[in-house]
Amino acid sequence: MQGSSLRLGLIADIHHGPDLGTKIGSAALPLMRDVLPELKALNADAVIELGDRINDVDHDEDLKLTADVAGAFGAAGLQAAHLLGNHDNHEITRAESENAFQASFASRSFDRNGFHIVIWNADTHVRPGEGFRLGEGDLAWLEADLAATELPTVICSHVPLDNGSMEGNLYFERHRHFAFYEQAGEGAAVRQVIERSGKVVLCLAGHTHWNALHVIDGIPYVTVHSLTESFTTAGKPTGAWGVAEIGETIDIQVFGRDPVRFVLPWRDPAAHWTSRTRDHAPKPPPAPEWLRRKREAFLKDGGT
Repeated sequence: MQGSSLRLGLIADIHHGPDLGTKIGSAALPLMRDVLPELKALNADAVIELGDRINDVDHDEDLKLTADVAGAFGAAGLQAAHLLGNHDNHEITRAESENAFQASFASRSFDRNGFHIVIWNADTHVRPGEGFRLGEGDLAWLEADLAATELPTVICSHVPLDNGSMEGNLYFERHRHFAFYEQAGEGAAVRQVIERSGKVVLCLAGHTHWNALHVIDGIPYVTVHSLTESFTTAGKPTGAWGVAEIGETIDIQVFGRDPVRFVLPWRDPAAHWTSRTRDHAPKPPPAPEWLRRKREAFLKDGGT
């Protein structure tokens, strides 16, 4: 059982700017004035802003919108680790975002309370006809970072890493390649690195504008709802923000108009589910002879 504990404040997909479909960008700054003090009051070990902080318009307007969001964090006296979302780098460069926040948007990691926290700023440019693709060196960076720690690890990214179901999602049900790193098996490759490390206890992301949990090989992959999204909340912005507490359990709450709570047991991060396909996981024992004969007879008789 884990002896130390970690508390993370979470905010995702702020989308400050003009209203765009169900993204109520005009509500972003007023909501931030309410939510950022709540995040500050958590006395969290770290606050993570999971990216897509603006509704992109054009270069000059995006610079202004980005500066507005940076100013809101500053006015609240709230320091956060920030990720780049696809809307954040559609019209402006990484360097321009770094200038607005006076912070690096390179991938980085740090330790808190006996935990290792990864801020994985993998490439989030949307490529025509492909969606997301990892940038050169992104996966190698993650693998090297995980190899360099012995601490239980939380990975934070803008794009979810589980490649889970998008059934019912307004944006991604018909466009999965815009939801994940799906090209050339990249999502599976990321998870192989995560699972082989034997260190990751939680993966956090935004981007898909809903609350979701998918557990793979014992590792929870959680996405946090957008602050200003309204497709799940009858046309009103969610006002979503969250907190993840990791100790004897993994306890994740998202507040606002679409609240959710996920509570999962602490597991040894080096443990793996029994699997028929993963090289690093224990394999199930072979079926006994009587069961093999029963299956063969069933199939011979036309069963499926």
